Amino acid sequence: MTIPGWEPSRRVLETTGTHVVVGIQPPRFLKLPEQKLRLTTEQYKRYCMWLAKGGMIQDVFPEIDPDHREILQSGIGPDDFARITR
Repeated sequence: MTIPGWEPSRRVLETTGTHVVVGIQPPRFLKLPEQKLRLTTEQYKRYCMWLAKGGMIQDVFPEIDPDHREILQSGIGPDDFARITR
């Protein structure tokens, strides 16, 4: 069970045929802006499978840097951590 507002929300913003731009909104209570990431269609397939089945994100996306993997997981970007901890 999840508590409403405590999970990031996700949406597809754009598809080009070769790439998919996803928007990940951090949990509402953090009051942070939506993050956007551009994934290849292959990465987007893996992203959808990860969302459905779970697993270690570093195993699913070894080619993506840790900051971008954090955005995929939580919607929280590197600059957001500074905002949260002020």
